[in-house]
Parts: sequence; C-alpha cells; structure tokens
Amino acid sequence: MNSEQIGTSFILVGLIIYGVHPVVVEVGGLYLAPLFFASVTTTFAGLAVTPVALRSRKAQSTGARRTDYLRLVFTGVFGTFLAFTCLFLGLQLTSSNNAAVILRSELAFALLFGYLFLHEAISPRQAAVMLLMVCGVLLVVLTTQTIVLGLGDLLLLVTPAAWAAGHTFAKPTLTRVSPWVVVAFRNLVGGGLLLSVTFWLVLPNNPLILTSNIPLVIGIVFVETIVILLAHNLWYLGIRRINLGKATALIAPAPLVTFLLSTLILRIAPTLWQIAGATLVIIATLLLSREPSLQRLEKV
Repeated sequence: MNSEQIGTSFILVGLIIYGVHPVVVEVGGLYLAPLFFASVTTTFAGLAVTPVALRSRKAQSTGARRTDYLRLVFTGVFGTFLAFTCLFLGLQLTSSNNAAVILRSELAFALLFGYLFLHEAISPRQAAVMLLMVCGVLLVVLTTQTIVLGLGDLLLLVTPAAWAAGHTFAKPTLTRVSPWVVVAFRNLVGGGLLLSVTFWLVLPNNPLILTSNIPLVIGIVFVETIVILLAHNLWYLGIRRINLGKATALIAPAPLVTFLLSTLILRIAPTLWQIAGATLVIIATLLLSREPSLQRLEKV
C-alpha cells in the first residue's frame, strides 16, 4: 500500500474508536466527576505513551525545532484541555447520540483551519461535503425538544473547534516529530491542566468518585485510557500521511458506532432526526473516501 492508503486505513480503524468514545464518557460520568474522569484518563494516557515517545525521539533522524514543541503545548491546551472540558461537561447535559453527530462538525473546522493555516486546498467536492456535514449537525441540534440550544449542545459545539485547532498546531510537526511524541505532549499538557482545574474547582465542593464500587471505577478509567491512546495514535499516524480535511471526513460515520452501542448498552434508541443527520454525514464520507488528499497550496 502507498502512503495515502496507509493513512486512510489508520483513520478508518480510528473511526470505530471515535464511535465508542462518547458512550464510554457518558457511562463514566455516572460514577466519576466529569473533569476528574477526563484529567485522570488523559494523564494516564500521556504517561503510558511517554516511554515509546522518548525512544522514538532518540531514533528520529530529523531534528525537531523549538517551535515544534511550542506547537505541541498548544495542541494539549486546545486539543485536550479545552476540548475535553467541553466534551465531558457537555455529555452530562445531553445524550451520546446527539454528541456523536454534533462532534462530526469538526470537518467544517478542519477544512477551514487547514485552508487558512496549513494552506491545504479545498476542492468543490470538499466544500459540498462540508455543507452536507453542517446540514447533518443542524438537523440533530435544531430538532431537539427545546427550541433554544441546550448548554450541553453548545459545549459540544466548542469541542470539535478545539480539536481542529489542536490538530492544526500538531500537523506541521509530524514531519520532524513522531506521532508518539505528539500524543505524549497532548495528553500530559492537557491532563495536567485538567487536574489543576479539577482540584481547584471540583474537589472543594463535590466528590470526585460517585460510587463505592472501586473495581468498577478502575475498569472504566482503564477502558477510557485505552480508547484515548488508540484514538490519538491512529489519528496522528493517519494525518501524517493525508490531509487534515480528508482525515476528518473519513471518521464521519462514527455516529453509527455510537448509535449501535447506545442502543445495546445504554438502551437509548436514535431518533429519526439523528438517523437522518447521520445519513447525511455518511453520504458525505462516501463522496470523499476515494478522493486523494489535495496538495497544499504552499509549503508550511
């Protein structure tokens, strides 16, 4: 397989992990304070990948620049700290089904940021996909039981923008820094900030663990840590080889995985509006799945 096919394969495997993630977060929120859950799992994920990151850094033939590590700090601030704060809090105020579709609006942000900051070209087909994606998201958000957007939905709309911003900072570093280093920086920086906020805002007023079943808590934390590690590593291995816009489009069918798990585990059946929204993002993905990544307009 060529580099394009390998990158596409990483992203397609990753879409399953991204579909599982909202369900794990929603279940974990029943037993752990959301920010504490986010901070512990991201920090553990960062620590777990650090030994691999250090070995890969020593083996890296092309030296990283100081600006690369500054970019990785911003990747942690936006891609983990801000995104996970909004994600974990938002999922306590809305459903994982809604989240699965709303989070796919990341495509619009990825295409926009990629064009503005990474100088990645946007074809007419990508523009059409972005429009379909926005329509699918609006179909879910604007057909909820309340006329005004709920706070949970608004928080979840911030999450994909923060993810796209983090990826925009990280992508230029991947020619000189291994994906393992990116994952370690992202989770250690983001997890450290989340831990600070958790102990400053949550601990004085609320318990961090909401159940006495400690084995259950350990199991949930372990599963979420593995999900984060798999999702982040597959993602950066993918966007190292293909454009950010195409990669984001390819994970669009993740809502189908979420809907299936929600039905089986949480017994939350998707509504017709959610199915319609998911159908739009799937159509958009099919239109792009075989299109090669466009060359950048100029070097970054």
